[in-house]
Amino acid sequence: MTDYRAVMTLLIRKRSYRQIEDQLGCSHRAISRANQALRSLGLTTAQQVAALTNDELDEIFVDKRTSGQGEFVPIDFDAVVKARTGRVKQTLQVLWARYTTTPTQPGQRHYSYDRFRQLVASHVDAAGLTARITHAPGHTMQVDWAGNKMRLYDPAGTPGAKVSIFVASLPYSGMLFACACVDQRQQSWLDAHRQAFDYFGGVCQVVVPDNASTASNAISTADRNRKVNDTYQQFLEHYNTAALPTRARRPKDKANVEAAVKIVTHKIIHALEDHQCVDLDELNGKIVGLVDAINTSVPFRSQQSSRRDLFEAHEQHLLADLPATPWQHTEWKRAKVAPDFHITVATVRYSVPHQLVGRTVDVRITGQVLTVFDQGTTVATHQVSHKRGAYVTDYEHIPSGMDSTRGLWTSDYFYREASKTGPATRKVIEELIAAKAIPAQAYQSCRNVLSMGKHGNKPILEEACQRLMANDGSRRAVSYTAVKNMMAAIRKEHATRPRGLDQAPRSTTVNQPTAPAITDRDTTGAFLGGADQFSMDNLIQKGN
Repeated sequence: MTDYRAVMTLLIRKRSYRQIEDQLGCSHRAISRANQALRSLGLTTAQQVAALTNDELDEIFVDKRTSGQGEFVPIDFDAVVKARTGRVKQTLQVLWARYTTTPTQPGQRHYSYDRFRQLVASHVDAAGLTARITHAPGHTMQVDWAGNKMRLYDPAGTPGAKVSIFVASLPYSGMLFACACVDQRQQSWLDAHRQAFDYFGGVCQVVVPDNASTASNAISTADRNRKVNDTYQQFLEHYNTAALPTRARRPKDKANVEAAVKIVTHKIIHALEDHQCVDLDELNGKIVGLVDAINTSVPFRSQQSSRRDLFEAHEQHLLADLPATPWQHTEWKRAKVAPDFHITVATVRYSVPHQLVGRTVDVRITGQVLTVFDQGTTVATHQVSHKRGAYVTDYEHIPSGMDSTRGLWTSDYFYREASKTGPATRKVIEELIAAKAIPAQAYQSCRNVLSMGKHGNKPILEEACQRLMANDGSRRAVSYTAVKNMMAAIRKEHATRPRGLDQAPRSTTVNQPTAPAITDRDTTGAFLGGADQFSMDNLIQKGN
């Protein structure tokens, strides 16, 4: 039985015949009849189609829609929608079970549950209703970032970095998941997905993200459709699933996760505002405890059951199995070893054996592990640091006794270079090196400080270091930034310093007239007279 109302609505919305065939399961001939009816009746809007009564449709399409002679028992879509959009919502399974009790005419039979769900979904789409009533168990996982961020703290209670909260939800059962990530970049995005899959114990058929660049890219400026980016695609293929990014400006496409974000914001983010966690592991430990409490809370959807009850009863067994090995994104880079035997990757400096100073090495980042290769041989392995400008140093990479210092930065080298500028500069360099447990971690800062003394700037550098090292109670913490700011202040003072008349007079030749003698002038009120002192009347009066 063809739902001609839905066919006509989709035709008005410029859907192709093939799209309508796939969505409604009707024939090409039926779509052609509906299209002909639209033209003959002059119907151009979905509202006009919706206004047609069933009797009018029976007259337009003589296919015994209400005679009971069709192969299947017709579905009361209005009753289904009302039951699913009211205050007390009923599941599609309950509504299908009720539908199967509808009396049949000779030769009729009821739709299966899957076909029932498909027809309801088609009606919802054609009528422009919310899509939340179309969810099938185990089919979809919706994901998004929460709008509010959380903050980490150091052991002393000082506020630290802000972290983002990832939210995933299963629309059918309402099960949700949340975790904190250091940022919203690709690696964090994928790792959060992996954690969600692990929490649910399986993988849905489709993942529905928003239009973030970590998930999809615009095909072109003229095309609103999105293309899943390659990295995200590879990740999803590893888990035997696929992504269906939401349409632009269509929040209903992921309405369930939008609701989940609100729940996470109120019951997790706000609830943990007074908890000062020092790292992600501690914070995520608290988050997962609150997530479990939300998923086991009763009642849910006005039923004496929880999200987890619905999930375990109807959805969990439909999830695809997790792969034998989790996904680990691999990224390759090239880096040159600095004289302090460190390489720089994303502002973080990682040590390598000091014999490799000056060489260019290969860097592989897999998950949270960074591996350095020299001509295919592994020479260093570190845990990835997410602290900007941090040093990650292996003690085994430090030269033993600094026997071989050729091509290396050493403490003695920086002491000698600093002494060429002045004693205050030397003291600054000494403090920079002494502040680090591993001297090599200060060498880059020392280099930056000394480089500011080039091109005739050594006097300014020395003066800046003198002020920083002053013992008059105004001493400041020593750092590259402090030296740089002090030098800028000194330059400003020199530029604004007033010039007097105490300079030696220029020599004159015998052919030049003698300059008039400088006489004392009465400047009384020169700075108090205001702008009126320069008016034309006042100047003429003084001239007289």
